[in-house]
Parts: sequence; C-alpha cells; structure tokens
Amino acid sequence: MPDEPRIVVTVSGDGMVSAETVGLTGAACLDYIAVLEELLDARTVHSAYTAEYEQHATDRQELRDVDRA
Repeated sequence: MPDEPRIVVTVSGDGMVSAETVGLTGAACLDYIAVLEELLDARTVHSAYTAEYEQHATDRQELRDVDRA
C-alpha cells in the first residue's frame, strides 16, 4: 500500500519554517502553499518543485509522445 500523501513541516532552531509535500504528484501540491501560509500566518519566500512533481511531468510527456506515435 503506498504512503498516504502528507506535508512534512520542519521548524529550525532560528524559527524558520520549511514544508515539503510527500506523495502528491502534479500541480496538486501547489494547492497546499496557500493553506500553509494561512495556518502558519506566514508567506512563502522560496518554492521549488519536488522530484515527485518532476517525475509526474515527465510521465505525462511520455504518454503524450506515445499517443502521437
């Protein structure tokens, strides 16, 4: 059974908060940015796609390439 999608939130000693989605693919992870900002009363200063997002994008492109063949 695959892991359930989750968000891992880390608070460093200096109070900086970071979060990473795990088990979410595609743009669904982006929906959580606003949720986290609201819950933490914070704003995003840096955002990057995870390897899972990149894999999902690659998989979708490969499917499109197969459809064209």
